[in-house]
Amino acid sequence: MKIIIRVLLLIAVFALLFVSYRSVVGQIEFDREAEARNREVIQRLVDIRTAQIALRTRTGSFTADLDSLAYFVQHGNVVSIRSEGELSEAQLEAGMTVARAISILNAGDRREIDRHGLWDTANNRPLLIRDSIFTPVMEEHFANRPNFNPADLPYVPHGNGARFEMGVGFIGTASGPLQVFEARTPFTTYMSDLDERMVQQLIQERLDRPGDDNAPRRFPGMQVGSLTTVVNNAGNWE
Repeated sequence: MKIIIRVLLLIAVFALLFVSYRSVVGQIEFDREAEARNREVIQRLVDIRTAQIALRTRTGSFTADLDSLAYFVQHGNVVSIRSEGELSEAQLEAGMTVARAISILNAGDRREIDRHGLWDTANNRPLLIRDSIFTPVMEEHFANRPNFNPADLPYVPHGNGARFEMGVGFIGTASGPLQVFEARTPFTTYMSDLDERMVQQLIQERLDRPGDDNAPRRFPGMQVGSLTTVVNNAGNWE
């Protein structure tokens, strides 16, 4: 009888040790996988932010449409200005401006150009050059990403086809209304196949962060930008 009791106790000890081991290893495995997925989601959100800023620079506003944003990345252009040459002090003092000089040069009247000293005789070219250069968004912002596919932009990695939530709005500031955008996805969207208890623990840790209810840092997931707080397009992981 004593032998049986000892055997049962030994089995219980080994079972307890195994459960403790699996608990520790399970947490480590979860943390590793969650961190890997977070990195992928963060990169996608950074890509969305890059595209939104490029779009606003090109058109003057953000978009709430992920498909339109992806199309802009695939087919759109960004504009930069090639600027060469400067007006002399004498020209500036005489009231000449860059805008007026460019207008005179574009008109092509050589007598007017010469009269205002806007021709660089030594190099046989205009004194000022202001050209718009159109560069594909893919080339300008994603050239170093050989595996980047704009069509993937709306979709959450490991989300089984789920799309990011995205919106555009305005926040009042001292200098007037400020257009902002927000793109986000909850942990549950891309961790649904992981340990539910550990996912809920991760969510609770995020909810317990200090700040008001609308603070991006308290959102139980990954978010870039905010529709309620001026964050300068920052992510809640930054």
